[in-house]
Amino acid sequence: MESPSKLQLVYNFTIALLGLIGNTTTIIVFSQRRLRSLRSSFFLTCLAVTDLVFILILIVALLDQLQVPVMTTPVCMSTIYLSHIASFLSSNFTLAYTSHRLIAVLFPIKATTFLKQRTNRVLALALLIFACLFYSLSFPVITTTARSNTTNTVTCKEDETKKLLFPFIILDTLFTFIIPFSLITCMNLAIVYKLQTKLTYKQKLSIATPSAKSSTNSSGQSVTESAPTTQINNVSISKNSVNQEVYRLLQQQQNRSLLCVRPMQRYKGQQNRSVSLIPNPRRSSLYHTNKPIRIRSTQCRATASAKTTKMLLAASTVFLVFNLPYHLLIFCFLIVPKQPPWMGSAVDIARLWFFASFCVNFFVYAICGQRFRSEVVRLFSCSIFRRYFDKREQKIIQERQNSIYLSQRLMPISLTRLSHSN
Repeated sequence: MESPSKLQLVYNFTIALLGLIGNTTTIIVFSQRRLRSLRSSFFLTCLAVTDLVFILILIVALLDQLQVPVMTTPVCMSTIYLSHIASFLSSNFTLAYTSHRLIAVLFPIKATTFLKQRTNRVLALALLIFACLFYSLSFPVITTTARSNTTNTVTCKEDETKKLLFPFIILDTLFTFIIPFSLITCMNLAIVYKLQTKLTYKQKLSIATPSAKSSTNSSGQSVTESAPTTQINNVSISKNSVNQEVYRLLQQQQNRSLLCVRPMQRYKGQQNRSVSLIPNPRRSSLYHTNKPIRIRSTQCRATASAKTTKMLLAASTVFLVFNLPYHLLIFCFLIVPKQPPWMGSAVDIARLWFFASFCVNFFVYAICGQRFRSEVVRLFSCSIFRRYFDKREQKIIQERQNSIYLSQRLMPISLTRLSHSN
C-alpha cells in the first residue's frame, strides 16, 4: 500500500471515528429535555442523523479498502443511493434551521406562531420522501463490475455512457448545491446585517440614556425647588382625608355585617362597589415587585436567543466552507467540456474536505453553544463532576433568587410609606 493511500485511510478512519462519536452524542444531547425546547433542535437532530448515515457509508468504504468482503452488489448500490440522499438532506436541513433563525431574528414576536414542531415534522418528512423518490433514479445509471467470483465483491460507479446521467447530475446539483447554498448565503448575510443593526441601535441608546437622565434630574430638581410649601401641605391634607374616608367606609361595612346576620343582595352590591373604590396598595406593590422579575426574564430570553443565533450562524457558515469547494468543482465538471489534468486531483482533495463536514458540527456546537456544552459535560461527567456542576448551578440559582429578593426589598420609599399609612 502506497503512502498517499495510507494517509487517506488514516484520514477516513479519523473522520469516521469522530463522526460516529460526535453525531451520536449530538442526537442524545438534542433529545434531552433541556435542549428539546429550542426551535431549531428538531432540524439539528435530523442533520445529526443524516451525518451519521453518511459516516456509516464511509465506514463501509473503509472496510472495503481494508479488503473486507462487504461490497456486494446490493451494498454497493445502496451506498451510492444513500450518499445522494444524505448529501441532499444535509444541505436542506441546514437551509431549514437557517431559515428558522432568520424568522426568529426578523420577527421575534411572531416566531412562535410561524415555527411549530408539527410544521417541522411535516417539512422533514416531505424532504425525506422527495429524496427517496428522486434519487431512485440513480439505480438505472449505476453499473457494477465483478472483482472476484469467490467473494462476490463488485465495483460500482455511475456510468457516463447512460443518457439519464447528465440530467440527473444537473438536477442533483440544483437541489443539493445551487438552491440551498444561495439561500443559506443570503440568509446568513441578512442575519448578520440585522444583528449589526441591533448592536448599533443599542450603542446609540446607551449613549443617549445618560444625557436624558441628567436632563430629567436637573429639571426635576428645579421644579421641586420652585414648588411652594403650600402645595406639599395640600397634598398631605388630601392624603389624610382620603385615608379617613376609607376608614369610615370600612367601619360602615363592618357595622352592616354585624347588624345583618343574613345580608341582602343589595348590601353585597354596595360592598363590592365600595371595595372597588378603595385603593389597594398591596396590588400596586405586587406589580412593582414583579416588574424586575419580568425584566430579568426578558433579558435572559434575549441573551439565550442571541447565543443560539451565533451558534447556528457559525454552523451554517462552517457548512458552506466545507461543502462549497467539492460541489463547485463538480459543477465545473458539468460546464467545462475539457477538464485540465489537475482537475482530478483537486476533486479528490475537495472530496476529502467534503467528508469532514459530516463530523465537524459537534465541535461547532460545543465551541459556540454554551447550553450544548454544559449538556455534553453533564452527559459524559462522572458522579463527582456531576455533583460539582449541580452544586454550581444551584449556587447560581440561589444568587439569582437573592438578587430578586433584594430588588423586592429595595422598593420605592413612597410605596412603603403609603402601605404603612393605610
